[in-house]
Amino acid sequence: MKLTTLIPMLSVSDLKRTMAFYGEQLGFDILNSFGEPEPKWCLLGRDSVRIMFNQPPRDELDALPKRAKDFQIFYFYPDDVASLHAAWKSAGLPVSELRVTDYGMKEFELRDPDDYWLWFGQDSSDAPTGHA
Repeated sequence: MKLTTLIPMLSVSDLKRTMAFYGEQLGFDILNSFGEPEPKWCLLGRDSVRIMFNQPPRDELDALPKRAKDFQIFYFYPDDVASLHAAWKSAGLPVSELRVTDYGMKEFELRDPDDYWLWFGQDSSDAPTGHA
């Protein structure tokens, strides 16, 4: 048997805010959601990427160490990282500078409203830019 897909599920403090950010700012579609009258879970998708989000009780989220998300990175591979960076930068998203790393990736990152790291990268043969 083989595994065919991995879809992370991220816990967020305000699911409606997350759905708006990923939908309106990053171009994801709502593929499914659950919960009445307020959503408690959703599946969002863009191109071949899928991410699930849930909204656990606020006190449980608040008990987690704030720095825990510094060590969780969700790495996306767009087909044109420079164009994606330019479009999101001109739209006012808080993206980092586009750089070329020592490990051969042209990349940038941003944080979502719940401080998850979203990194976007593409293989590059350009010389490293020196500020990874």
